[in-house]
Amino acid sequence: MERINGFITAPFTPLNDDYSLNLDMIKPYSEMVVRNGLDGAFTCGTSGEGFSLTTTERKSVLEEWVAHSPDGFKVIAHVGATGIHDSIELAKHARDSGAWGIGVVNPIFFKPKNIDDLVTYCSVIAGAVPDLPFYFYHIPRFTGDSYSMVEFLIKADKKIPNLGGIKYTYENMYEFNQCMKVSNGKFEMLHGQDETLLHGLQLGAKSGVGGTYNHCFPVYRKLIDAYNRGDYQRALELQNTSQEFINVLVRYGGNVSGGKRMMKFLDMDCGPGRLPVNSLSATDEQNMKSELKRIGFFDYCNK
Repeated sequence: MERINGFITAPFTPLNDDYSLNLDMIKPYSEMVVRNGLDGAFTCGTSGEGFSLTTTERKSVLEEWVAHSPDGFKVIAHVGATGIHDSIELAKHARDSGAWGIGVVNPIFFKPKNIDDLVTYCSVIAGAVPDLPFYFYHIPRFTGDSYSMVEFLIKADKKIPNLGGIKYTYENMYEFNQCMKVSNGKFEMLHGQDETLLHGLQLGAKSGVGGTYNHCFPVYRKLIDAYNRGDYQRALELQNTSQEFINVLVRYGGNVSGGKRMMKFLDMDCGPGRLPVNSLSATDEQNMKSELKRIGFFDYCNK
């Protein structure tokens, strides 16, 4: 199974003020992330508000990313849904549209009772597109699940031939490391908690998927370069810089509310979040911009 071996943005879904899709924004968006050195896009996940979009809208977003991506740019479609038939439909659409791979988060309402049920659930979706790499998306903060990802990989290895690995958005770096050792490193662990990227690199991660890569990847690119040349002090300084940015993001609504405003400051206006995600008030927006200027955000994050 081909590996990503690179860093993938988790793009926001551009919306108009009436909450309809703003598909025209995706072409310049794609050009920006490519210019910033990213290797792909994971569409309609958490940052992309996938569960707030219709199946038709998710297909349209994916089609635009595929259409406006250069050769070698890996577009991965998040196809997790509340109903498994929707996931299968989205997976087949991803294959037919030219996506490189698919990802699936654990269901958020009716849930598998145990690891065996989770593996069976994933195997049905992955089996619908056996020619595409399949990644499980582990994000306990949103799903509330505490399944062992080591056990998942061991059992899924026997039932999902196209299993590429896990998009791991969690702070348990011990488990992250243990997952990297399963089957002699057979599976790719996509580091997903941007504020601890340096820890992931130290454990051997070669790939990541991040929401703050949208606006801060110039920082992470410098961090990765510093780490690769053995300048660990500089890498740590850059990780601390990214955490400063993330602290501001958290104070202003988190990944979608705050992150979309950050994109606006970079002349890439992705519009509001779709309810129940709240958009920032004009006052909060200006306060956020002032805080970002104070910590040097715009010196690092080029347009």
